[in-house]
Amino acid sequence: MKTKHAFLAIAALALASAAGAQAPSRVVMGGKAVTMVADAVYMFPSARPRVVAVGGTDQGLGVFLETVAPGFSALPSFPRQAGVEVYASHRPDLVILKSSLKKSVGAGLEALGIKTLYLSLETPDDYYAELDLLGRTFGDEKRAAELVAYYKGVVSEAARASAAATRSAGKPRVLLVQASGDGFEVPPDGWIQTTLVELAGGQPVWKGSNPGGGWAKVGPEQIAAWNPDVLLVVSYKEPATEAAARMAADPRFSGLKAAKTGRVLGFAQDFLSWDQPDARWGLGLLWLTDALHPGSMPGYTAESSARRFYALAYGFDDAAYDAQIAPRLRGVLR
Repeated sequence: MKTKHAFLAIAALALASAAGAQAPSRVVMGGKAVTMVADAVYMFPSARPRVVAVGGTDQGLGVFLETVAPGFSALPSFPRQAGVEVYASHRPDLVILKSSLKKSVGAGLEALGIKTLYLSLETPDDYYAELDLLGRTFGDEKRAAELVAYYKGVVSEAARASAAATRSAGKPRVLLVQASGDGFEVPPDGWIQTTLVELAGGQPVWKGSNPGGGWAKVGPEQIAAWNPDVLLVVSYKEPATEAAARMAADPRFSGLKAAKTGRVLGFAQDFLSWDQPDARWGLGLLWLTDALHPGSMPGYTAESSARRFYALAYGFDDAAYDAQIAPRLRGVLR
């Protein structure tokens, strides 16, 4: 991890040097996970007017960045599977991609002499390093430090609360599944969903069962065998509360401890689910800590936490929050 983050710092300095210490003026973002990349970039106000094209950012619940930068939806767009020639057609002086695209799209862009920047955005440490990288890239290190301080504060708050709760009650056994069509899937060990459960003081019962690089299907027999204390259901295309309600009512799962105690929960979401390696992961961590250990964070509410985040990250005042975010909140427990 340290080696990767050292490389990121060198990359930021190289970008600044190559651009004459000036921020890029024509930024393009794309790829399968472009939503996460764009949400991170748009936390830097200095970056927003420099973006000239973005692959689709709607996961199924709406285009969030239109609320941050009116006119965003009118920017030229392109399929997430677009090839190098599509990126090049927008004449970028910087393309920002998820690091998973380095060998495919990135290699082709670099061969054309187009500067590229890669973000992993998969762990809290990735976020700390890569927000610093974005701050250097767009000439706003102060903004980067402000954002990093927020995320580190969230992790510390969750750690204090979960440590106190687990000392007295132990770690609940937690299963997180994505409702996908008629089936269910679990994330890999290295993804942020697993990390969030651990940081929130839970034991991810699926850990070790998915060595791959993406979601893995699991059957109802395996879910029954895991028999979690808390079952978290995520969905990216519909309210997760609806998917969780269907699962709780499914006779195949009625015998689960989580079902018997009313702890089959739809993961909180607004435009996007809060379980992802998106800018909202801090909201997800606090929500999950409270969900696993009710009462462990006196004064916490998901609504106040979200209001604070959107003010800090995207500049929403109370009126903007009430109009854009509050009506979309789902899965809020308190």
